Amino acid sequence: MFFLILILGFFLRAQEALSGNFLFLVDQGRDMMAVKSIIYDHHLTLIGPYTSLQGIFQGPLWYYLLSIPTLLFGGDPHGSVILMLVISITVIVVTFLVMRRLFGNTCALISAFLVATAPEAVAAATYSWNPHPMWLLLTIFFFLLYQVCQKRKKYHLFLWPVIALMFHFEIALAIFILAGTFIYLLVWHMKLFLNRYFIVGILLAGLFFLPLFVFDVRHNFLMSKSFVQLFQNKDQGLFTKGEHLPYINQMDAHLSSLYLNYRYIFQINDLMPKISIVVAIGFLISLFIKRGKFYTKKERDFLLLFVKFFLIFLALTFLYPFPLRYWFLTGFQMIYILPFSLFFRKLLTTRIGLIFVAAFSIITLIVIAPKLYKLYRYPDYGGIAKIRGKTDALDFIYQDVKVKPFGLLIFNPPVYTDSYDYLAYFLSKRTYHYLPHQEKKGTFYLLIEPDYNKPWSYKGWMETVVKTGSILKTWELPSGLIVQKRQSP
Repeated sequence: MFFLILILGFFLRAQEALSGNFLFLVDQGRDMMAVKSIIYDHHLTLIGPYTSLQGIFQGPLWYYLLSIPTLLFGGDPHGSVILMLVISITVIVVTFLVMRRLFGNTCALISAFLVATAPEAVAAATYSWNPHPMWLLLTIFFFLLYQVCQKRKKYHLFLWPVIALMFHFEIALAIFILAGTFIYLLVWHMKLFLNRYFIVGILLAGLFFLPLFVFDVRHNFLMSKSFVQLFQNKDQGLFTKGEHLPYINQMDAHLSSLYLNYRYIFQINDLMPKISIVVAIGFLISLFIKRGKFYTKKERDFLLLFVKFFLIFLALTFLYPFPLRYWFLTGFQMIYILPFSLFFRKLLTTRIGLIFVAAFSIITLIVIAPKLYKLYRYPDYGGIAKIRGKTDALDFIYQDVKVKPFGLLIFNPPVYTDSYDYLAYFLSKRTYHYLPHQEKKGTFYLLIEPDYNKPWSYKGWMETVVKTGSILKTWELPSGLIVQKRQSP
């Protein structure tokens, strides 16, 4: 049965990896340019991607991890999506193994099914993005935290380094997890700090912070100062300014973000939008059933860990003065999926519960079936969002040009052109052996990505930034990208 679930999870996730046509937007281009700098330009880095908060960066391990498949695939960004698929499938396997060890094979199968079909977990396999490995890290984290709370002190050696690793992928969520873990242990398991394994675990975790610490020292404590500014109501700490809202409005926005993150944990939500609320209510009611009547002590301890940790996490969000962006919560749905799998397992011991779980599983498969059919029968070309539209446009330009050298200027609504820059570099390295210059001289091309919210915006760029050169020909490609060929005087 597990292998059938694994196969289902694979095909839900694998279309982009198998077809080689996946999202390749600003963030993916930024990451690949950073990887290019590491692999081909031999410039090592102490920091990873920038965050939405000015002066604060993720750790660099994301870039070094991404360098492995990029190197193996000869620079092809396709390797990054293969990596995401492998990590996502690993989450299913690890969830199964963890839950089987704790609560048996049936509970493990339910947990694997929930992870295999969770919409956000599926999406995390379809394109490369630094928050996506958080699914795996959070799965491991909750297992380690539970083991530590069961007074298995040696697990401190792994718990704190795993938390430190999170700072290399999604620093905002990592801060909440770190603070939440300390608070949880201080309130309910304070004695667990009083052992050598905790100290060694903290020291091991410190190794993962070393690159960020060195960067901070070398740059006059830029990150430390920016972090302090977060709680001083200063907009200069933000990458996007002017995001301060009245406290009540901001907390309402936080609750909405958490609710949306929770709501979409089931595929069945497409047909039954309220099902996540029904499950939550049933789960909470089950916790009030007299001990021993429904859950064993071990099971109750496991479930209460998640409830308490969620309440701490919720309280911490009320101290955060800026928007709780949706990617901050990537992988956080494991805090619901793991306890719900045990809840579903216990429902199987009752007739009504058995009917509910069976119906839930069948309806989930009914919802998934047409999605799988459409995914593989009618794959999405993706236009300007996916990599094929971009590479087709660059191929078109390379094949049209008759003379070298030639120039290429790019208009992209987000301003940053990293995704096109990297693909031009990769195609020149693999196929065409020539990288166009970025000057308005001789024959040069304009590659334009229209902003569908402001379809006229690129015309201003052409009239101010470009200006020179006589227009030889203009094409609108199937992807929606516009190519214009010009000749300078």
